[in-house]
Amino acid sequence: MTTVERIDPAAPSVFEAFYDAYSRSFNREFDQPYTSIELAVDMVPDEYNATTAHIARDDDGAVVGGAWAELPIKDNVTFAYGEVFVVPEQRRQGHGTALVDSLATACAEAGRSTLLCEGAWGVDDHVAPAKRFAEQAGFTLEIMDAHRELLLPAKLPPLTIDPAYEIRSWRGACPEELVDGYADVRRLMVQEAPSGDSGLENEHWDAARIRSEEAKWEKSGRVPQVSVAIAGDGSVVGHTQLVFPRDSVEVYQWDTLVLASHRGHGLGLALKVCTMHESEDLLNGRRRIHTYNAASNQHMIAVNEAMGFRQVAWLAEYVRALDG
Repeated sequence: MTTVERIDPAAPSVFEAFYDAYSRSFNREFDQPYTSIELAVDMVPDEYNATTAHIARDDDGAVVGGAWAELPIKDNVTFAYGEVFVVPEQRRQGHGTALVDSLATACAEAGRSTLLCEGAWGVDDHVAPAKRFAEQAGFTLEIMDAHRELLLPAKLPPLTIDPAYEIRSWRGACPEELVDGYADVRRLMVQEAPSGDSGLENEHWDAARIRSEEAKWEKSGRVPQVSVAIAGDGSVVGHTQLVFPRDSVEVYQWDTLVLASHRGHGLGLALKVCTMHESEDLLNGRRRIHTYNAASNQHMIAVNEAMGFRQVAWLAEYVRALDG
């Protein structure tokens, strides 16, 4: 029998048990957990996201899994972004289903009508337990993403920048003169990149949220190397983020976007290559870079493969309608 309880992740002893189960649930080479400090900071609610967290216990009271969700406050207010995990030796015993149901109930009580979760499996995995579990738990497939890795050190293609554009890169805080333009690009990610048919809207981004994100990254031990493409009129027309967690050998390529009206100039590749050059000292001693993009995004796939990224897994985005 499974017992699920809602928790306050800010309580150290509770979070310790939650994180122990969370980290043990990542038992595949391509799939790596956040560090303890990253997850602890991410789970703290702020003015942009509320959160809900849950743990599952077995008959002996041992923590066997957990779940949590972010509930956006400034945008997409009918959605919740969830994660569910169960330690490997306790799977297929109903714990995951109980956690999903508890999470769905909490999100519905918070006024959300759609729960989004992800499931991952190896590129050659033809069984895909995550797919079977999601379907049995009432989710439907929204969009497929490809997970690619670049092993380090890497041999990069040459850096070529269209003379009509400039690339600026920084580590840590965005320069004040660029922050508004950078926020404008961040705000357009949903409409400019494949995002499925669930009705997601553009996220709320402004200078204040950029500064909030930077402060959160610093608390969580993440060091960001960010680059933007600037057009001749001074507008920011693209960006990329390379994120380095503290006490980890992993690196994460987060958002990369070039506005549609400025594509065809090689900016996506130039942004990524430039960012790697700028973060050469941070790359030293790291094992690999992870990146994720929609399987339908052929342009970005071509950019990643030109850099040497190779697919290792699928990441499926699932949605479940919630009862109000």
